[in-house]
Amino acid sequence: MADDLAGQLAERVEIEQWRPARDAAGADAGTWAALGSGFAGVVPDGAAAVVAGEARRSGRRWRVLMRRRPEIVGAAALLVRLRWRGQLLSVLSAEDDPRQPDRVVLRCDGRPA
Repeated sequence: MADDLAGQLAERVEIEQWRPARDAAGADAGTWAALGSGFAGVVPDGAAAVVAGEARRSGRRWRVLMRRRPEIVGAAALLVRLRWRGQLLSVLSAEDDPRQPDRVVLRCDGRPA
């Protein structure tokens, strides 16, 4: 079956969400809180962005397919990161497919954990 989602979700990812907080002096004291784990399809989404003569601007880009979860919807998805194979994948965008409402595609920027 060409539309079989379960076969595409072969990678285990840990999901974390940023919890903003301030200390007594007003400095940022936020932390990453674990939300659980899930299965995802993780594939490269283009090469790392490097500009000749300048420092590397971003890590490798990844396209992540997951089942839709409440914490990975709309703007809230930008406060989520994934841990996968020793990397941290920061969510840059989350796109829903109206034809397949149970799925979300995340575009992520990866860096070593």
